[in-house]
Amino acid sequence: MEDKFTDTSQTDIEDKFANSSAIPDWLKDTQNRSWEPEVIISGLILTSLFIVPTKLFQFYTILIQEYAVSFVSSLVIFLYLSFVINVFKVFFIIHLLSRLAWAGLVGLSYAFPEGVDNTKLFKTFSEYKFRSPTELVIKLENWCSTLFGFPVYTGILFTVFTFVLFLLVGVSILFGLHSTEEIYLFLLLTAIYTVIAYVFKKSKIAQWIGTSIPSTISSIYQSNLGKWKVMIFVYCIMFLSMPNILSDLHGFDMYANISNIDDELEWLNKSFWYEEYHDEELRYARAFIKKEQVYNESLLLNIVHYQEDEFSIASLKSGEFQIPDSIDWEIPQNFPDLFRVYLNDSLVSNLDWAKVKLKIDHQKAFTMILDIEHLKPGKNLIRVEKLCAFSILMSDKIKVRKRWAEIPFYKMKK
Repeated sequence: MEDKFTDTSQTDIEDKFANSSAIPDWLKDTQNRSWEPEVIISGLILTSLFIVPTKLFQFYTILIQEYAVSFVSSLVIFLYLSFVINVFKVFFIIHLLSRLAWAGLVGLSYAFPEGVDNTKLFKTFSEYKFRSPTELVIKLENWCSTLFGFPVYTGILFTVFTFVLFLLVGVSILFGLHSTEEIYLFLLLTAIYTVIAYVFKKSKIAQWIGTSIPSTISSIYQSNLGKWKVMIFVYCIMFLSMPNILSDLHGFDMYANISNIDDELEWLNKSFWYEEYHDEELRYARAFIKKEQVYNESLLLNIVHYQEDEFSIASLKSGEFQIPDSIDWEIPQNFPDLFRVYLNDSLVSNLDWAKVKLKIDHQKAFTMILDIEHLKPGKNLIRVEKLCAFSILMSDKIKVRKRWAEIPFYKMKK
């Protein structure tokens, strides 16, 4: 009697569990046809992700030049967003390639539903036990569906961090912070969150965060695939993303307004210094001239405007920043006073500057005419020095960048 009661109870429990975990018919149908929206979504997102980096590059150069967001902060955030974008690129490329292989196996399973006929193989392979095409299709289907869930998990996390970073950038612009304060604020907020999460790990808020969508998805992957396998997979994705990240960052250092240019001048990147070679989608970084070869007796030199220079001039004029006696430089009164222009190491004096706006995003710049009549035909050099006033780690710095810009040009014989 007791055994019968036990068996009945166990059966009821199993039936109840089966009913509670039963998948609705509409969800089964959606799961069976999930490959269609997967391929469409992956293709559309992947296409847009190849366009975003250039726009992102342009956006952050605007923040640096027009809104005086510090280069370090912009670089950190740009690096973070480039990492996010390229991680998603790798995700969706792998997913589309996997779906391509899956489609091939589906066709193979239709053409040869019985799979391998061992009697028609060479003797070496006739004793092997091969998988059926259907089994391969199901296995690859599970892989594709599993892979497609990863962007949901990472996307939610990245969205939260991105929102906080953009919020801090907005605070930086609003309150005139120009010395990486937003990065310090972000690190402070991260530290505060970590401490609160540890101290109140048994609170309702901690439980809510722990059972949120990202945490649930992460736990599903780790419990079903193994936490080490998941970690190794994530690290592999990050490793595959690195070449694209480095490619996205190429040339970004030119917008570091307070630093000298690169030492590798023998490998001149003409797109930065000459209007004739410049990429029309990108803003100019420093100084530039129209053409590399000059046939006239004069040329136009343009120097781009950085909003942070306006703050530097105000600090120098007010005495907040003191120019050391070791630096032979008068207190600047206007933007051009921050610069000295040299032709073949000869200082050009009495420069007549004019304010202009360029075609690209109405970028601001200062233009002037250089008289080159006295120069010999052949290779010549324009060098621009700049007085830089900035703050690092709560300390004020005054530096002269002797190679802020160097532009070789060729004076041609008429």
